Amino acid sequence: MFNFLNSAVLIAAAAALIPLLIHLFSRRRVKVIEFSSVRHLRQMQKRQVRRIRIRQLLLLLLRMLIILVAVLAFARPASKGGYLGSHAGVSSVILLDRSASMQRQVKDGRLFDLAKKKVSDILSNFGEADELILIPFDRRTYFPAGERFFSRDIAKNILSDLTAGYEEGNLGEAYNKAIELLIKAQNLNKELYIVSDRQLNALPENVDSLPSGISAYFVDLPVEVDGNCGVVNVNLGGQLIEVGTDFAIRAGVKNYDDRPKTELLASLFVDGIRVMQTEFRLEASGTEMVQFKHAVYTPGYHSGWIEIGDDGFSPDNRRFFSFHIPEQFTVLIVDGDGGGELIKLALMPSEKLARYWSVKSVNVELLASSRINDYDVVILSGIGSLGAAETSRLLHYVDGGGGLFYILGGAIDAHYFNRHFSNKLGVRVLAAPPASFSRAGYYNLERFDFTHPIFNAFTPFDAEDGPMLRFYTLPKIQDSPGNRDLSYFSNGAPALVEVGIGLGRIIMMTAPLIPRYSDIAGHSFFVPFIIRTIEYLSGDASAYEMNNIVGRNVLRSLEGRKMGFGPVEMITPDNQVYTIAGAEQSGQVVYDCRPVEQPGIFLLKYDGRRVDMFPVNLAADESDLAAADFDYLAGALRVKGARVIPYGSPSSGVITEARFGRELWKVFLWAVAILMTVEILLAREGAVEPVES
Repeated sequence: MFNFLNSAVLIAAAAALIPLLIHLFSRRRVKVIEFSSVRHLRQMQKRQVRRIRIRQLLLLLLRMLIILVAVLAFARPASKGGYLGSHAGVSSVILLDRSASMQRQVKDGRLFDLAKKKVSDILSNFGEADELILIPFDRRTYFPAGERFFSRDIAKNILSDLTAGYEEGNLGEAYNKAIELLIKAQNLNKELYIVSDRQLNALPENVDSLPSGISAYFVDLPVEVDGNCGVVNVNLGGQLIEVGTDFAIRAGVKNYDDRPKTELLASLFVDGIRVMQTEFRLEASGTEMVQFKHAVYTPGYHSGWIEIGDDGFSPDNRRFFSFHIPEQFTVLIVDGDGGGELIKLALMPSEKLARYWSVKSVNVELLASSRINDYDVVILSGIGSLGAAETSRLLHYVDGGGGLFYILGGAIDAHYFNRHFSNKLGVRVLAAPPASFSRAGYYNLERFDFTHPIFNAFTPFDAEDGPMLRFYTLPKIQDSPGNRDLSYFSNGAPALVEVGIGLGRIIMMTAPLIPRYSDIAGHSFFVPFIIRTIEYLSGDASAYEMNNIVGRNVLRSLEGRKMGFGPVEMITPDNQVYTIAGAEQSGQVVYDCRPVEQPGIFLLKYDGRRVDMFPVNLAADESDLAAADFDYLAGALRVKGARVIPYGSPSSGVITEARFGRELWKVFLWAVAILMTVEILLAREGAVEPVES
């Protein structure tokens, strides 16, 4: 039993009667004259005429059959085997991958553009009675016309407006949603089309099985993967960046090809200007770290990127970063033992540095009248105790984002400290330093945490080759497990302890700094140590970022006490402007920055001035363009019997065969050729025209 895919042509089968009509109207009537001399041949003539008439009848039937079979071939016969109800309406879902990896350039053009052409070709197989839904997807699943089926014309309009994005792929979520929609569809015939580069990183770990009543189609695309290299990370090493001082930038570049790459170039751009370039090579499937050094000579917001040469996948050839150097640090020193003057001198050894440092020193009695919220950092140097109101204000200041550098002095009130700070710092003072002590013995400062931003710029050293930092006496301290201790004394006691409280942080030094107790102030180590500690505690001082990912939520926290609590303007890398409202949290304004749908540098402006800058980068996994074969894809999606639509051929052949069975027009054309050959041979044998009686 056959289905005919072009049944309108069958009306032409009537043309098979033409040879019969020609035969009937062209028969010649011959007058017979008998001769007595040939009567003996009559019997032989009858036998010959009978054979000729049989041959003519066969020729007539062959010619009629040739026309009939040719017409049937053009009617596109198909064998029974398509799904039940193949002439009924079809409900289809087309999943179109728009993730970043679809932006790669292949021999025939951009992969996403080729995918759109293939979807357009698939749409030509749908009629007015069919319904479908086109679902683009990346990390998220989109429904441009809502979660409903629509016509082919609407699908074409949606397709024309689609562009590839920069997010990761998530085929599993889109696949499960497609199954859910097809189960609810009303038509008996249901189809699922998957148009994707089959990126291994995007395949799901667990999905629903495809129901038996749904036909699945995988669309083949030219997923060329050779030759890609990408910048996968940028690392500023936790350093604090200062005006006029070189800082290091390292970038990881990965080769996703199984062939080595030589004579590659990596460039450093800062504030839009190429400032350095270096040549490097990559081993097959290897990673290389390229390093640059640069300095900026103005405070404020700066941005940049690391860039490598073009290849087939350009979105991963840049990796963005940004950093901020405050225009001025404001510091309040509460001096209880004279150590505050040493700190002030370390921060401002000359008046020309006043443009970067604003330092005010007060005694304990004047703290009550000081507006501590106007300062980036408060330093308590050698105080014995504070009043309850001042202590409460100080802790609230830290909770709201301020920084506190607490230096224990020789006159520390252990009861006061333990009551107000012990639980927060995880440190308990058992006894203050003794009032009298011998300077014959001492404790060294050692075991620094060189991964911390304060010490990252220092060359790691051990007790033998490092500075001899002597402390002649120490308080008795009890340290809690789990604290982040940044340095220790040679007796194993913690020397520097860091703790975060709310939006701010406290760094505590557990011994006095003044010369009576220590010689640290006379070492070259002292000034950079103080500067970097205060910069670090400033919160946003020398802050830098590079880890925001396209499509993910980006929350920015700004100081409400400095800029108010109003909405800000977010300017995207392509100069689109969005207004974003903030939410107040403990003296900070938190902004949920959306949309961040492309890599690059984003700006936040408040009242016309720049208040923040942050980079957004491509997810590193998108650089790995390795593709699954169709068997692996079918296994990952738990699909059986999926059909593959070839890239270089029309989709109609595969879809038609699935819907209606296998097309047999080629077989019919071969039958026409065979019948014509038989007809020619038979006609040649009967070239002599018989005599009609």
